[in-house]
Amino acid sequence: MFFILSKVFAFLIQPIIWVFILLLLSTFIKKKRKKLLFYSIITFWFFSNAFICDEVSRIWEYKAVGIENIKGHFDVGIVLGGISEYDFKHKMLNFNNHSDRLICAEQLYRKGAIKKILISGGSGRLINNDYVEATAIKAHLINNGITKNNIIIEENSRNTKENAFYTANILNQEFKSGRFLLITSANHMKRSLLCFKKTGVKVIPFPVGNTNPDRKFQLDYLLLPDSETFERWEDLIHEWVGYVVYRATF
Repeated sequence: MFFILSKVFAFLIQPIIWVFILLLLSTFIKKKRKKLLFYSIITFWFFSNAFICDEVSRIWEYKAVGIENIKGHFDVGIVLGGISEYDFKHKMLNFNNHSDRLICAEQLYRKGAIKKILISGGSGRLINNDYVEATAIKAHLINNGITKNNIIIEENSRNTKENAFYTANILNQEFKSGRFLLITSANHMKRSLLCFKKTGVKVIPFPVGNTNPDRKFQLDYLLLPDSETFERWEDLIHEWVGYVVYRATF
């Protein structure tokens, strides 16, 4: 039930949906049409403004570390899923904008910073659960020359909480005194660390995909709408809500 409710709620927290609802209301509520249209414009501009989104992201994100700054060796690098989907028609993986989790894990492995890669992720879809992400990513890694015995998969989790608890079960059984590196997106790291803390497994954070620290001051960047920024705000709000919910329910 929690999984179903989280998917419904994820739809409702999208800023683009808020704009749509305001526009829809302005169509039916004639007395407040001007006010609702004004709110629609302000909401649209705010959540499509890349400058504002970048500034907020930098505050929330876990600070970048960098591959070259990783000291020592880790028994397992934990890669949290949600980085790909599968095109059944053409039989190929389609990676999304979180795929840098996997790219950085491969780089860390080839550098020797991590001995094994653990992929955590089953199917996060509400329907059509044929695609198991961890299994598909394992095949991808093997094709990329990663030794099969150095890949571990956790294929039952559907969300971050389950990522942490199912992964902890594997680590407690096979690596009781190991060192673990948690590899996930910078804006996802705080929620992920909260979940792993509750499992009792100690992990070292390695955030990826941080917002560029170099600020730009071009006029279009400061003022003009950017369509991709809506999606970034959606990710941020999703993390905030998820973090609050997890703190309240654990």
